[in-house]
Amino acid sequence: MTRLGAGLTYVPGLDRVLDEVADLLDVVEIEPQSMWRVRGDGGITVDEHALGRLSDLPGARLLHGVGNPVGGCCPPDPRHTALFGELAGRLHAPWVSEHLAFNRVADRTGRFHTGFMLPPCPTEAGARTAARSVRTMADALPVPLAVEIGTNYLRPRPGDLSDGAYVRQVAERSGCGLLLDLHNVLANERNGRGSVEDLLAGLPLDRVWEVHLAAGSAYRGYWLDSHSGLPDDDLLALAEQVLPRLPALRAVLFEVTPSAAPDLPGGAVRELLLRVGEMWPRQAPLPPLSPPPRPVGAPRAAPGGTAVSPRDWELALGSLAVGRDPGTRLARELAADPAIGLLRDLVTEFRGSALTGTLRYTMRLLFLTLGPGGTAELLHGYALSRPPLLFASEEAFAFADHLLETRPSVPWLADVVHLDLGLLRARLDGAPCTVELRTDPTALLTDLGAGRLPAAPSRGRFRVRLVDDSVPA
Repeated sequence: MTRLGAGLTYVPGLDRVLDEVADLLDVVEIEPQSMWRVRGDGGITVDEHALGRLSDLPGARLLHGVGNPVGGCCPPDPRHTALFGELAGRLHAPWVSEHLAFNRVADRTGRFHTGFMLPPCPTEAGARTAARSVRTMADALPVPLAVEIGTNYLRPRPGDLSDGAYVRQVAERSGCGLLLDLHNVLANERNGRGSVEDLLAGLPLDRVWEVHLAAGSAYRGYWLDSHSGLPDDDLLALAEQVLPRLPALRAVLFEVTPSAAPDLPGGAVRELLLRVGEMWPRQAPLPPLSPPPRPVGAPRAAPGGTAVSPRDWELALGSLAVGRDPGTRLARELAADPAIGLLRDLVTEFRGSALTGTLRYTMRLLFLTLGPGGTAELLHGYALSRPPLLFASEEAFAFADHLLETRPSVPWLADVVHLDLGLLRARLDGAPCTVELRTDPTALLTDLGAGRLPAAPSRGRFRVRLVDDSVPA
């Protein structure tokens, strides 16, 4: 198969830009989780309306998973892998990709989500564990699998494999392809984990099928992989150096978050796509997409340091990231790394963003009534009482339950929560939802929608039928 070319990773809000650059798009990458609707009972369905819109976009299709990583002891969720493979078949994706990370942890009480993809155990045992996880997913998919090299804010520890050596071991043991996010590795360099050149020297560059370009931002002395806009000059200069060195490269994608998409200038995105074409000369012939066979024998382990098991690593790091203390020696060592505070901030921000997007009127009522400080305190108490959940809709149902149980002193709260949940159910189920309230729903929706507290809304008994207005009648 020849190369696909340059394109964008689709997120909601990017439609205007896609229209402006449609003639330059060779490929559009889709995050499958954005096509899923997770109901309150845990069932998952595909949003056929959203999928239909994306089928009209130009170019080829790729799939990039963002919620079922393949770097930890907990194997990838087979339900999610099956849906991933189904979408790959429907969209004729030549390969798919997922993150080399973990977001689920097994402890004595079961399993919990971390709310953020965390770096896997950087040892030879960790590489073996990740390779098994990669093979589990790859064997269940109808197309080849590539794994993404992630951002790692932690300081290197004595005895760890270098990032390049770790990824090489995973790739060679599993036979997978690689997705090289150049902003990830540049952020790792800026945050002190090691140079990009050292990483590239350790990687099997002939297994890189895909490259991502993105932007970042400064926070608490770190450079975050925030996907907050267009790539900076340093990243573009790095891409000019690296892209010609990748003999199996087939696609280069630009990534941006939904929050940054509305302000993205279409003209600048056109210039980026044209520049990618100039810095990435056509190479013929490309090697087969199927990766080379896995080698026989084990690579050497890194010298020095204390052996860490992947399970201990994930329990310590995952617990610390969600504000727990497992009480282990490794957890005490990791807690001394200032990146732990950063990870906790990022987990909290992700959970808050999920709630703001799903419980729009509830969160606005809390901010208007309690202010930023009071709302943050309420969210902190919720976060300590319940671990993160994978999907935004699951987080919304759990936070709604928390509010209805704790009953903070906020006027009209129960009615506004039921309104938001009704709207969420209508969207997830694809069918109208009727709720009963004690407050005039028109006043609540009108005033909160305008960013102000309702002024003495009528009280009584109200029934309102809610529909998903994003789907045509």
